[in-house]
Amino acid sequence: MFQRRVLCGIQPSSVPHIGNYLGAIKKWIDLQNSGDNLVVMLADLHAVTIPREPETLRKSVLETAASLIASGIDPKRSIIYRQSDLYHHTQLSWLLGTLTTVQKVGHIPTYKSKVKDESSIPLGLFLYPILQTADILLFKTTHLPIGEDQIPHLQLCTYMIEKFYHYYKKNIFPVPQMMATETNRIRSLRHPEQKMSKSDIEERSRIDIMDDEKIIQERVMKALTDFNAHVSYDREQRPGVSNLIDIYAGMTDQPIESIVAEAQKDNMNTGAFKKRLAQIIIEHFRPKRAEYLKLMNDRSYLLSILDNGRERAKEIADSTLNEVKDIMGFN
Repeated sequence: MFQRRVLCGIQPSSVPHIGNYLGAIKKWIDLQNSGDNLVVMLADLHAVTIPREPETLRKSVLETAASLIASGIDPKRSIIYRQSDLYHHTQLSWLLGTLTTVQKVGHIPTYKSKVKDESSIPLGLFLYPILQTADILLFKTTHLPIGEDQIPHLQLCTYMIEKFYHYYKKNIFPVPQMMATETNRIRSLRHPEQKMSKSDIEERSRIDIMDDEKIIQERVMKALTDFNAHVSYDREQRPGVSNLIDIYAGMTDQPIESIVAEAQKDNMNTGAFKKRLAQIIIEHFRPKRAEYLKLMNDRSYLLSILDNGRERAKEIADSTLNEVKDIMGFN
């Protein structure tokens, strides 16, 4: 009944780090190359649940777009666009907001984890899950490549679909299916008990995928491990070394057991393993970085790609929003 469509969303926070790449972007490219119908949304509205410096936001959108395209997202095969270019997101979010309650949204764990002071909750942060549901339903998304931390948001989306049907007796939205990724979550290079994050003030904690080769080499070599030079995998007892093995597995698609066995066969210590991993990362991203720099040096061309993506996304969004408004009595 519904055309298969995959929605991929990413907040524009400059160049994605290697954890973003292995956990999401690489999967999106595989889906695109296997023939899936992809919509790639630069979620700049979600990026301003609290205010951001305007110039930083503008620059981050372009850097994220250039990174995705350089990595393999093909604007001819997939739609890539800025969320804020379509008013449909916020209008549908408002309409869907009539179908749920403050209590329902307030129980979402990912929202609650970001609230530090319950007496001063940013409204944008509170409404974030409803806007996220609008993003999904606007394209009648059938599949979502998301992690387990997004399951509560998917459940809210399903709840709103059921509420819409209950009130209006129209089945116009597919219930989206989760496409779980098998990649282990990449951890901080300096604090492997934490996930890799752009919000970490210590830049050595991560590798951004368009970093130059010297930075990649330095950050891998200085990644925190332990006093045991033996290469083995144990996320509880040896989180630092295990994190590097996870990155190696993500970059090469090799099973973890095979990587460890190969390192032990070659009598490789952690220092030598780091050198090999750094070279793998550098060689993988070298052509992508060249393409990224080319795109960033041609701002007008990059903006034209996003403009074209907006028009293609708008065709779908116009149809969905008009259908919803007609059912609800606005047309």
